[in-house]
Amino acid sequence: MNHIYQLLLPVIAPALTSEFGAFNAGIFVLTFAISYSLLPAVSGYLSKYVGRRNLLAVGFVTSAIAFFVATLTNNVVLIAAVFFVAGIGGSTYHPLGSSTLSEAYPLNRGRTLGLHQTGGAIGSVIGPYAAGLLLAGFGWRSTLALFAIPGLVMGFALWFLVVPRPQTIQDGRQRQNGIRFTDWKIYTPAFVFMAAAFFYVFGQRGMDNFANQYFHIGRGIEIVEASFLFSMLKVAGLFSAPIFGKLSDRVGRKIVLVSLVVVESVSLFAITVSPAIFLAVPCIVFGLASFGLLGVGEALLADLIPEKHRPLMFGINLTLSFLPQIFLVPFLFSLAGSSGYSSGLILLSVLMPISIPLLLMVKNKPSKP
Repeated sequence: MNHIYQLLLPVIAPALTSEFGAFNAGIFVLTFAISYSLLPAVSGYLSKYVGRRNLLAVGFVTSAIAFFVATLTNNVVLIAAVFFVAGIGGSTYHPLGSSTLSEAYPLNRGRTLGLHQTGGAIGSVIGPYAAGLLLAGFGWRSTLALFAIPGLVMGFALWFLVVPRPQTIQDGRQRQNGIRFTDWKIYTPAFVFMAAAFFYVFGQRGMDNFANQYFHIGRGIEIVEASFLFSMLKVAGLFSAPIFGKLSDRVGRKIVLVSLVVVESVSLFAITVSPAIFLAVPCIVFGLASFGLLGVGEALLADLIPEKHRPLMFGINLTLSFLPQIFLVPFLFSLAGSSGYSSGLILLSVLMPISIPLLLMVKNKPSKP
């Protein structure tokens, strides 16, 4: 559900462009991306004080209500503001869900976090195509209003069905202790990995926010077919993350990550040069690599950091991971008008391999609790 909400605005961006113009449509996507990108670290930190379940439930309800409110006005400033609020709600999920699972299954961390990405992939496949169908038939306002309903249901389900873990004396001590200066040597490999991840997510963050605009306006593909191709970017995530996660449990995280960076970079370039009839193929390969990177990357990060600081460190990593959206959205939208819709994607495919030497520098000794 979180991934559906993450991709809603990019899917409806062509309709927003038709009604409000390309500049305002880019602003709408950007305001959501800013809060969604910058606040996971804050969510990870706050979870120590207000509880993971509480933040997760409130986050879904906040996003759902904000999407619904956006359908009630034509005021550009107000729409941008409520999309910013929707991003705040969405920022709560990733650092809390991933850190919880990494603690629950330490011996099969790669496979477990890969399966977690499969949940995200299901939403990423179903959401864009369903939104595209609704968009074609009913417009963007009805689409957002309808998608608000499952978000409310999910929020209440988390609140009533997830039992919070009882606080222990050790939890209380950990709450008082942040990351001390003397700990930075321990966390250096984690920050090197985060720097690598910052670059290898360029392709995914760019396509998440620009794919429908690229397919529909840049390539002249009808909105339903464009949304189908958007889903094809995600469909391989139904199986790729757990497969590569399990593979990384056996052969090592870094070799899998480096291989996937190469595959994703090449497939992104292939999207820009493939004829429309064959576009689904590089889109599927791109998704195979991008979801594999997410699952294996989270497993490597969990290997590198002690349990007591995982929510905070996962939050920092996710903030850095989503940060490229903030500058990629205006960059891709503006470059499309001046240099063509493919130019920005080609540049991203060239920049992603910068992550490879950084990944090779990571020393990944399993962390201790």
